[in-house]
Amino acid sequence: MIFALVLTIAYVLYYAVVIAKDLQGKKGRTSSAEEVFDLEGMEEEESVEVSEAGDSFQVGNTGENQPGPSGSDANDFPEQPEEAPRNAAEEKAEQLKSDLLEADITSENGVTAPELHELLEGKRETLFKIPMKVTRNEL
Repeated sequence: MIFALVLTIAYVLYYAVVIAKDLQGKKGRTSSAEEVFDLEGMEEEESVEVSEAGDSFQVGNTGENQPGPSGSDANDFPEQPEEAPRNAAEEKAEQLKSDLLEADITSENGVTAPELHELLEGKRETLFKIPMKVTRNEL
C-alpha cells in the first residue's frame, strides 16, 4: 500500500513538472507558419504532356500529333504499320496464349448424362463404380 502511494505521488509530481515546462517553454518561442525550402540543387525540369483517352491517361507525346510528310513525299511510300518493340514479358505472354490454344484437352473419369442426373438427384453417392463380386451359396 505504501509503495502504491509513493508511486502515485511520484507520477503526479513528474507530470506536473512536464506540464509546467511545456507551458513556460511555449511563451518564449515564436512559431511561424512559413516553411522554407532550399531549391538551389534542383535541376530545371521539362514539362510532359498528359492526355486522357477513355478510362486511361497517356503520358508523353506518342507521335500522333506530329505533322505528316509534306507534298510528294506522302504519296511515294505506302503507309505500313510500325511494330512496336516487344519486351520479353510480352513475348512470353504471347507464347503462353498460343500454347493454350494448342493444348490437347482430355477428360478423365467422365460421366454420362444419366449418371450425372443420378448424382444431382442424390440417387448415387459417388462417381466411382465399386467392383462387386456377388457370390451366393459358396464357402
